Amino acid sequence: MYVRMTSSLAAATLLTLVSYAQAQSIPPSGELHVTYTTTAVPAPKPMEIGDGQQYMQVNLIMAASNDQGNPILNKMAGRCQLTRLIDGKSVETHGYCTYSDADNNQIFEKCDFLPGQPNNCKLTGGTGKFAGLQASVVITTQPIKSSFDDVFQGIGHKDGTYKIAPEAAH
Repeated sequence: MYVRMTSSLAAATLLTLVSYAQAQSIPPSGELHVTYTTTAVPAPKPMEIGDGQQYMQVNLIMAASNDQGNPILNKMAGRCQLTRLIDGKSVETHGYCTYSDADNNQIFEKCDFLPGQPNNCKLTGGTGKFAGLQASVVITTQPIKSSFDDVFQGIGHKDGTYKIAPEAAH
């Protein structure tokens, strides 16, 4: 009787540990729902380039939190470097972002915001546990009133799907 109870307890403990280990890994594919904040540092200032056009470079400081608790873009800090071409009321933006987690694993992102289209970004890979990561996301940003003059701050969402290449999955 004692051996049977001990074996049952050991099996239950092992199942709990296996479930916990699996919960800590990244599913190989799935939906991505991330909330982020952004601050432009320093405040971008457009430069006239002729024919009614303006050009500017934007440096953003980011913080991301995965709404589902998935490790992808969860509790990660980031930085984005973007270029923006303004032609009257039309704005075209292109650039790159890099996010890092507490263990210095990184995620790389490429963004293209074209007039009249959704703001699209792609996660193009990463390091460590994010190696082989690929994702397509749509970005929405809402400006928020900053308590600092001439500083842009915003909050937004990244929604889409991701996959991790099988040979790179951990």
